[in-house]
Amino acid sequence: MQRRDYLKYGGAVGLAAGLAGCLNRLPFFEGPPEDDDRTTDEYTPPELESSPLDRYGNVVDIVEAGGDPSGEEVINDVLQRVVEDDTAVVFPDGRYKLDQYELESVSNFAFVAADGATPKLVPNRPAHELDDNLFIRLEGISDFLLEGVELDYTADGFGGSIHIIADGNFTLRDVRLRGKMPDEERPNNPAAFRLEVLDRQSSALVERLIARDGGHEGGNAVGTYVGSAHAGSMTFRDCVIENFPNNGLYASSPGRPEESINGADGVVHVEGGLYKNNNIANVRIGTTGSTVRGVTIVVNEVPPSPPGALNARGLRLRGKSGQLVEDCLIYIGKEAGEGFGALVFHSDTGRATIRNTTIRVDRDDTYAIHALDPDSSAGPLGSTFENVRIVGTAGFGHAVSINGRDGTTFKGCEVNQTGRDRNGFRFANSNGCKLTDSVIKVTGEAVETVNSSLSTVNLTVELP
Repeated sequence: MQRRDYLKYGGAVGLAAGLAGCLNRLPFFEGPPEDDDRTTDEYTPPELESSPLDRYGNVVDIVEAGGDPSGEEVINDVLQRVVEDDTAVVFPDGRYKLDQYELESVSNFAFVAADGATPKLVPNRPAHELDDNLFIRLEGISDFLLEGVELDYTADGFGGSIHIIADGNFTLRDVRLRGKMPDEERPNNPAAFRLEVLDRQSSALVERLIARDGGHEGGNAVGTYVGSAHAGSMTFRDCVIENFPNNGLYASSPGRPEESINGADGVVHVEGGLYKNNNIANVRIGTTGSTVRGVTIVVNEVPPSPPGALNARGLRLRGKSGQLVEDCLIYIGKEAGEGFGALVFHSDTGRATIRNTTIRVDRDDTYAIHALDPDSSAGPLGSTFENVRIVGTAGFGHAVSINGRDGTTFKGCEVNQTGRDRNGFRFANSNGCKLTDSVIKVTGEAVETVNSSLSTVNLTVELP
């Protein structure tokens, strides 16, 4: 299988009887993503009932405690007085001005909206006056709940990072950020949210976090960043993150192998939600056993980016091995801008499983799957792609590029790319690879092998 001209388009090598049924189980994603209600600007995750307050010994109404709901006076002194262990602080409707706020070593406490209310937290000072871009910093906390509040960054230059560095469990639920992160010429790549669970036995849930307005062109803000010290378990469920110039959900740092980072390899699960028009990567994972399930990723316009750093990728795997991606939809549109691909394996990523996922690429010369040559830090190789469907109108280049990754297997997959001179698979320096029970419909070369060995069973190749 060393020939570069193996399986020219138009050839056929059989088709397993059960293949059509396998492909029919894949997610349907033929039309423009705008036709899918999960990808429109009107997307809002379902609302659920608020969390009960009976788990707290003290329930404090912030207004009754002296907090100003008009947004005229800062409430830091009131919070300083009322926040303690076993306490829920309830916010009725209103605007609550908050100066840079820091809290440490408190457990079983909450900041929650009153029933039916949507209180707004408003920064008192512009970002350039905040130390280290921090708006709110909670550290050494456990059993914390933040629910139902809105962060109002709509005033130009106002806003900052929310850091939750927890010793134990915490939950963010129904939190919405309005307005762009003030990230122009700000140091240290400010993240709208930086989240970590330091205890390996503890977990965090981030549910229905909405941040659509992102950052600025030329800025460097991250949507949500999972820091390298994260050691526990963290789940992102039904979140919406859009228009950030330096990653939407950046959750790979705990899996980085460098001594300078020394990641704690805490697991991250991404369930459902929409990640749209973020630069570098819309979703980025890289710790052992992390998963991405039922997620919609869309890049249909050029995202904001730092100067000279446009790279409009969909899903990026970076670090460790053993990740799972399933039941996802990834779309790279014609106007997405330059990028390394819809699904990208970084050099320090080893084996992963991708299944029951549809990738649509309409931008020319853009990979649907791009697995870079592994480096010495990558884990065991031999990724599996099962029931993966690649469609779209992209022309030129390859739909799939596998580099230096022995034992890569594709089973029950389809590549159907209709653009001019579009090639299917390219295996380079990869031995013991398999391509079985699959269909390739491209206008260029179906399969190319370079210094690789590839076995094929029940493979059909035809013109689209």
